[in-house]
Amino acid sequence: MKTINIKHWTSDKDIKFLFSILKKEKEEVRFIGGCVRDLIIKKRDSDIDLATTIVPIQVLKILKKSKIKTLVSGISHGTVIAFINKKKFEITTLRKDIKTDGRHAIVKYTGDWVVDSQRRDFTINAISCDFKGGLYDYHNGIDDLKKGKINFIGDTTKRIKEDYLRILRFFRFYAYYGKNNLKKTDLKICKDCSPFLRKLSAERIYSEFKKILESDYSYRALNLMKKNNILQYIVFGKVDLKKIENLEKFHINKKFINFYLKLCALLPENIGSLNKTIKFLKLSNITIKKISKIFFHKKKFVLGKTKRDILKAAYIFGKDLFIDLAILDYTKHKKNSVNLKKYIKAINLVKKLTLPKFPIEGKDVLNSSIKPGPLVGKILQQVEKWWIENDFKPNKKECITKIKKFITT
Repeated sequence: MKTINIKHWTSDKDIKFLFSILKKEKEEVRFIGGCVRDLIIKKRDSDIDLATTIVPIQVLKILKKSKIKTLVSGISHGTVIAFINKKKFEITTLRKDIKTDGRHAIVKYTGDWVVDSQRRDFTINAISCDFKGGLYDYHNGIDDLKKGKINFIGDTTKRIKEDYLRILRFFRFYAYYGKNNLKKTDLKICKDCSPFLRKLSAERIYSEFKKILESDYSYRALNLMKKNNILQYIVFGKVDLKKIENLEKFHINKKFINFYLKLCALLPENIGSLNKTIKFLKLSNITIKKISKIFFHKKKFVLGKTKRDILKAAYIFGKDLFIDLAILDYTKHKKNSVNLKKYIKAINLVKKLTLPKFPIEGKDVLNSSIKPGPLVGKILQQVEKWWIENDFKPNKKECITKIKKFITT
């Protein structure tokens, strides 16, 4: 049997405790899925997921007896979530699907690890590991993982029809782990089944699509989705993937390439298509606010040639928005090293800047014999514009003097 070093798991007191209370005669618990997959290729650990032969009701009783906080929203599918010292552990009972409709499944619990593995989606997600580090790989997942192959377990059509979200998961795992071209037959099946993505909830689609965008290599997955007429079921209107490709080439400052930037680069310019996509994905108010802010300002943004121009733009937009707009502006141009250096230089300059503070506020206008009302804000804006044009140099006294000049004009 192949083994793997899991010392950092077995030495974790919370994991040790969880395994100790779930230890029952003739029952078994293993690490499974993402955490095992990522440990094998020395990738950052995923959340710890466990599989067990113990039925969910018994799992729940064991956890409650040990006064462990639980969440049971997925118990109908065999999953109980345990929370220990702010760590989340998903514990799922071995199962097999009795009936599926592409969205939900009716399951039956089993004690057979092979049977449970056969209902999983991809070979790289079906690897399990016991508390001694012994690996169980029933579908050649370890070899596929190391070679970067994304293979369905068993019949591809059947796997997809069990849950149409697996279409998106196929491209997500390709973005993160793929090294080889995807099978043409699998791509065709995904394409043929893609209209059924409409059966899925917006929340499930958005959650999976977000993970694709968050990948450092989302372009290749999105490009395949577009070529196979799958992307059209998620993003409506004309999509310019060249911007996504260019974002990913901004490799030196990859830490600046966030989900919101990628989403903004991907979303169509047409306001009707944009609103349709936002509505379909049921984006949160926070997400809508962030991307709307970028969309509203991006047409006004011009990367200045001088330090003075950059300082003014950073003050007007704010440092964070300036960086987002600069990176997004970069995606519109053809790539060359000089162009890239120019943008990186501007971003690094803004990062280090301490932005000047406008020396007056509304009460200073009121103190100049102006009654409360819209005129106060208008005069304040006029003085601030004058202050910016004068390179932020006028002090408070000079700005107050300027207030009086605006009043008399």
